[in-house]
Amino acid sequence: MIDFEESLPSDIPIVVLDTETTGLFPGLGHRIVEIGAIRMENWRVTGEINQLIQPDRKMDPRSTAVNHITDEDLVGKPTFIEISNDLAALMDGALLVAHNAAFDAEFLGMEYVIGNYAVNGAGSGPPLANPWLCTLLLARRHFYFGRNNLGHIAHKLGVRMGLAHRALNDVYMTAEVLKRMVRELGNQRLKTVGDLLHAQGGAIFIPPPAAIDLPDLVNDALRKRQPLRILYFGDTEN
Repeated sequence: MIDFEESLPSDIPIVVLDTETTGLFPGLGHRIVEIGAIRMENWRVTGEINQLIQPDRKMDPRSTAVNHITDEDLVGKPTFIEISNDLAALMDGALLVAHNAAFDAEFLGMEYVIGNYAVNGAGSGPPLANPWLCTLLLARRHFYFGRNNLGHIAHKLGVRMGLAHRALNDVYMTAEVLKRMVRELGNQRLKTVGDLLHAQGGAIFIPPPAAIDLPDLVNDALRKRQPLRILYFGDTEN
């Protein structure tokens, strides 16, 4: 296991990741519809994933207005569980980096939980416990960009900008932003990964799955990816 705390960023594998989603709230059933990720070793790209994903639900029109991904774009695309092993292999042993990492970590963790329920009927956690570094938190705590959205930061740092709000374009922008931030923070004696994680306020991790004991009927429907109608009965006056 890599000692992230004492390592320099150039000495460890780093995976920069971004997701596009059907909406903003995984706890309300929103899902990942696109994932982009690159693996870097000594700052050189050694692996990449760029994939649209079938979320088994409709896009929220407000999300489509931002990322321009429509339901038609997702027809015939693989589900998250179908690409999950390749993604886990890409992330294996790496420091994970994202702009607003808590958002991506929560969605990614939920997708692995859903996939595990679908296969096993049990909610084991995602296959990684890697720490996340967040360029948004670093920007808020140690830089003064005026605004902290990724495009504005990239512009301020002289990073070439691709099409915003598409996963792989945002990943490459985030990677270049990260390089410049690491160089600047190194001048402030924040050199190791541990220094950077401390600088953002502590490491971020994928949230552990909630302990949910589902009825066999629900578990069976999840495994078979079948629709399930739930009827609630009770006193309508309360």
